[in-house]
This record gives sequence, C-alpha cells and structure tokens, in this order.
Amino acid sequence: MADNMHRRAKKSLGQNYLVTDAVAERIVEALSPEQGELIFEIGPGRGALTSHLSASGADVVAFEIDKVLAEELKREFRDNGNIEIVREDILKIDFDREAEKRGKKKYKIIGNIPYMLSSTILLGIPGWDGSTRTVIMVQKEVAERIVTPVGERNCGLLTVFLQSYLNVEKVLKVVAGSFCPRPGVDSAVLRFIPFRKEGAPADRMLYFAFLKKAFSMRRKKLRNVLFREDTAAKREGAERLEILSGVDMSKRAENLKLDDWFNLFSSYVEMG
Repeated sequence: MADNMHRRAKKSLGQNYLVTDAVAERIVEALSPEQGELIFEIGPGRGALTSHLSASGADVVAFEIDKVLAEELKREFRDNGNIEIVREDILKIDFDREAEKRGKKKYKIIGNIPYMLSSTILLGIPGWDGSTRTVIMVQKEVAERIVTPVGERNCGLLTVFLQSYLNVEKVLKVVAGSFCPRPGVDSAVLRFIPFRKEGAPADRMLYFAFLKKAFSMRRKKLRNVLFREDTAAKREGAERLEILSGVDMSKRAENLKLDDWFNLFSSYVEMG
C-alpha cells in the first residue's frame, strides 16, 4: 500500500500522505471537533484525518485539488452523511462564504498542508473571521519560528503578524517517517485560536506590508530600514517616529515586543 501511495503522490502538488493513524488521531483531538459543528479540511489527501473527523459527528467539508483523490474520497465516504468532498484549489476558497452557504457563521479548520503553500495559508488565518480554531501541520522549522516569543532572535515576519491576532501553540511534533513518501524534514502541528490583542491594527494588510518592510533587512537598525535615504529628512523622520511611538529606532526588528510593533505602526501611519 505504501508503494502505491508513493507512486500516486504528485510532487507538483507537494503531496505527502500521513500514514500513522495514531498521529492523525492526535491532530484531530487538537481541533476538538464536536457533534454538528462545521469543519473545513484543507487537502484531505487519502483521508487520514477525514475518517477521524467523520467519527466525531461534525459536518466536514474537505477541499481536495487532486481529481483522482477527490473521486476516491467521494467513494470512500459516500455512506457518511456528514462528509462532503469538494474538488477545489484551497487558495480560491473563502471560508466565511463557504460557511454562510451552509447556514453557519462559525467553523473550525484543519489540514496537513503542502510545505509550498504554508506561508500563503498561514497568512490568511487572521482574516478568517468565522474561524474559532485552526489546526495546521507545517514544516518543523517554520513552526518553531512562529511560536517563538515576539522580541526574541528567532522571531520573524510570520511570528509577529500571527501573534498579533492569534494565540499560537505547538501541540505535536510529527517525524518524517509518519508520511509516504517520506519528506526530507520533520513537521509540527500548530493550533491557532483567535484572540483580539489590545492595540492590534484593524487594517491587517497594511500592517502586514509595514512588517514586511521592517523585516526586509533584519540585521539593520529600524531607522535604516524604514528610512533608507541617507539625508537630513531621514534623520528627522526617524527621530520623530521614535518620539511618537516611544520605540528605540536603533533596535532591530527581531528585538521589538508586540506593543512596540503596535505603537510603531500606528505612529508610522500617522506620519504618513
């Protein structure tokens, strides 16, 4: 069976099938599915998580881009009234709209996502207004960076952006041998729970663009990243921003705490 999975896995889609049932069970437990609630599954593959989700009694909508896998899943779960298989590219899905189509406002999300889509999907989580909990498997190195406390050396753009709007927790390490074909790295499962932090910018996309600029040269001081021209106007701008925000502009991006980021962003926008 493993050989068959290996032959069918498509490198172009980043397919690595989870084959350790005990791991699948623990991932679903981290989501805490309940009877009758709506759950969206990203990339069900061969149904490792789907079967456990089905047993929970939740209403599961699984989005699979691979035509062959989608048809196999439809056959496998045709007698499960709480499982809906949809063949679609997850990047084209609006989860809030999908929930509304099914008469729901709230939902949970789960998925073992291809590494190549990790950043795109992770960045979308704060914008999923109806999501009450998201459980996602990503590359172990990415997971460790995301859960790093903001202000410590390993933190980055994803760390700050996601922790500005979500409580993030690493719940499980998954070794490469749990997949077929075996990937070159280990994975980790993260749980995201929305939490509105005081001062978090309402305009998430503008905030993200600001963070992206601030982290674009992470080894340089913030004054040299946010004000790149070596002119008197640059020095004046940096000094004014420091006074307005209360943030030391000689620091690097990785050294700032969340409150520093909120203050720096609001002051930067105020300055125009």
